[in-house]
Amino acid sequence: MRNKIILALLITGTILSCDEESKPVDPIYEFIAFKGPSTVNVNEFANSEEALPLVVELKAFKPYPDDIAVTLEVVGNNAEPNVDFTITPAQSITIPAGSLLSDTIYIRTIDNNAGSPSMRSFDLRIKSVSKGDINIGLGLTEPKNSVVTVNILDDECSETTSIFNGGLVNTLNWGEGDVVKPATGTLTGSTIKVTGDLIGYGAFPNASMTITLTPQSEGATKGTATFGEQVAGTDNDGWEYKFIQAGAGTYDVCNGTIAVDYDIYYMDGGSWVYWYTVKNIFSPE
Repeated sequence: MRNKIILALLITGTILSCDEESKPVDPIYEFIAFKGPSTVNVNEFANSEEALPLVVELKAFKPYPDDIAVTLEVVGNNAEPNVDFTITPAQSITIPAGSLLSDTIYIRTIDNNAGSPSMRSFDLRIKSVSKGDINIGLGLTEPKNSVVTVNILDDECSETTSIFNGGLVNTLNWGEGDVVKPATGTLTGSTIKVTGDLIGYGAFPNASMTITLTPQSEGATKGTATFGEQVAGTDNDGWEYKFIQAGAGTYDVCNGTIAVDYDIYYMDGGSWVYWYTVKNIFSPE
């Protein structure tokens, strides 16, 4: 009887052992990809001051006991490294031992005043990983987030100050809401003579001032708009006026604006008398 029991146990053990050997083992996949969206927008001015951080994430059951090296590749679509942007580090990063996240990558824009008719962009790619069994990108058939496309917003346009040469919309405000009047701009080099109803007063439709447009730097599309103190002419009622600039004026070709504030004086009894201050924005029709 004892021998029969032992034989039965041996047979049962053999069957269990065979079942365990024939049971399929599911493969374990590990992935590495950028954490976050696959497309990000950066502001040319704001992100030149404050960098955009990016990290690479390891999708695995647990971290590796040693460092993982990740090689990066930068592909500029119509943006150039060290001209439109910088990436630190740009060539490689590390996922430290015991971590599922890489060192931080910092993307910083360069506010270079260079004009562009379209939005600038570039791609940052994961090129290779030091652990060969880690898949690049999330998923096996159509891997995602192995590339981040970075769009540089608010880049300068390709227009010039010539947009102000001709008919202008003249928006005035002296504390009682906006008033819109027509004006004309005549551009000569870096100066523009603006003629029109510059004070929002019906009897003075042909006032004029000459404004100097000075770019922030060579090739810039924005800068200062100055005219100092100028006699503006005489209105239809015979009153003579003078404009004195109040505060810093600016121009921005991409926004299509020349903005100046000035105090208005009129001649009375041989002396200039202050009347009021007007905020004035000129833009192309």
